Amino acid sequence: MATGTFTRRIWLVTALVYFLLASLAIFLNWQGGLSAVAPATPFLLAMLIARPRRDWRPILIGAAIGSMAATTLFGFGAAAAVPMAIAKVGEVGMAAWLFRRLRVRRGYFGSLARIGRFVAAVGIIAPALGATIAASVVVLRFGLPFGPQWRLWFIGHSLSMITLTPILSLLLSGVIGRHWRAAPRQLRIEAAVLLTTTAVVTAVVFFQNAWPLLFLPVLPVMLTTFRLGLPGAAVAAIILALVGGYATAHGYGPTSFIGGDVHERMAFFQFYFACAVLTTFPVGADLSRRQALYRRLRESEARYRLLADHSTDIVLGIDTGGRVTYLSPSIEQIVGRSPAQLHGSRALELVHPVDRDLVLIAHRDALRDVAGTQIVEYRARVSNGALRWFESHTRAVQGDDGRVSGTVSMIRDVSHRKAREAELSRAASTDPLTGLANRRVFDAALAERIAVAADGGIAGCVAVFDIDHFKAVNDRHGHDAGDHALQAFARIARGVMRDGDVVARLGGEEFGVLFPGTGIEQAHCLCERLRATLAATRLRHGPATVELTVSAGIAAIDGTGSAAMVLRAADQALYAAKAGGRDRLRLAA
Repeated sequence: MATGTFTRRIWLVTALVYFLLASLAIFLNWQGGLSAVAPATPFLLAMLIARPRRDWRPILIGAAIGSMAATTLFGFGAAAAVPMAIAKVGEVGMAAWLFRRLRVRRGYFGSLARIGRFVAAVGIIAPALGATIAASVVVLRFGLPFGPQWRLWFIGHSLSMITLTPILSLLLSGVIGRHWRAAPRQLRIEAAVLLTTTAVVTAVVFFQNAWPLLFLPVLPVMLTTFRLGLPGAAVAAIILALVGGYATAHGYGPTSFIGGDVHERMAFFQFYFACAVLTTFPVGADLSRRQALYRRLRESEARYRLLADHSTDIVLGIDTGGRVTYLSPSIEQIVGRSPAQLHGSRALELVHPVDRDLVLIAHRDALRDVAGTQIVEYRARVSNGALRWFESHTRAVQGDDGRVSGTVSMIRDVSHRKAREAELSRAASTDPLTGLANRRVFDAALAERIAVAADGGIAGCVAVFDIDHFKAVNDRHGHDAGDHALQAFARIARGVMRDGDVVARLGGEEFGVLFPGTGIEQAHCLCERLRATLAATRLRHGPATVELTVSAGIAAIDGTGSAAMVLRAADQALYAAKAGGRDRLRLAA
């Protein structure tokens, strides 16, 4: 409610404060003419900076009313009230407009370029405009010389706006109040000591005329700035302005060494104060910015530590030479060694020797491609000695100078996924009933042997088997018995055939065997052993006994025909074996 009322009546507040400050400037003007000090002008500019754009119009109207009232009652009279209000309010409006055009509205002590634009806007262009209008008024109305009056206004308003605008902006925006409320008790005590010291030193310097000690207040002001940042610099500057300005106005202080009247001494003090502000405020702004940066950095590091310390993933830092610079605590649960034990060791020692080249290539690629992420999968031994699969996402780490100092990796145990992938791969290539290879695998292996034969190599042979009277087994004993028969054939075939031979179920009760690099005689011998073993096997299914026989056709892979032609030849030989009485083998013609 209070804030809303202030917003609605902001013109009245501005008019009252501007009237008091403008009247004060008139009372401090001992020699007539234009005033050498202008506290109302930086107040108005600070109001415009601190308040949103929608409040500018009532603020400017209130300032114009306050200016005309002060000029009418205590200044040049009612006749000069309007043009003087135009000069005062107009130069502030120009300064505020330049703030927006030159992009120095916020953070104008953030860099040397911004400081330069700030000084140009409020210290040169805007006061020059006001000085021209105001000096013209006093020339026309009172016959005073234009040059001295112009110079008096320009210097006074320029230095006032340069020095007081930043301070009043911090006050009106509430930055100082927020910092004070948020500060811990120890920092408040330290702030009180530093500001008291600043006040005492400033009083000692400015209430004596024996020594030119203008440099001395800079020491506590700078110390306060370093410890308290920009809010501390603002409060210290206020103390320096109040104490030093009061002493200078009453003839005390080192400014007496320069001689001249009170206007010249006040102008010199304002110049001294402007130098102090332009020295300490950029330092305070930079310190405040760095403190905010450090605070965000600490928060980011705390979040990073929280994630790294409690994540099951591994965070690994490696220098350019491949040595461990950081390991998250989760590494101990996986490899059984603490991060301290592994610090400085070669990271490749954690990787299975077979996969080290892959990991090394990924590390080098990350160092070269600083914007990319390298992903690699590899095996490593864990604490119980077992091999597990890990996936690593690696990026380069760059320093402030842009140079690569190493890499950081997020490592995740993907053994479960790899096992699932292997299971899916087996399912895609394996007959689920017999556990043999399926037709897809058999066709691929046969196509490979056809290619070998086409190149002049020894391709091998193909045999196609078919269980005799399989339909009768299903009809007489049920499909369970038929499945049992198929599994029995698969078991016997695996036991008879060699490790390099491919045994596959082609469909139904038909099976294929590929003999890579094998002649027709040796293939015939192996097939005969399988046929004889199966014929001698008796399968028990409940109370019944099932006798099985098998027929087969064998064809050589000679490189002159396609896979389909080779299988057709083996099938024709199989049909011949069945026609010849079954339980026998035939060679393709």
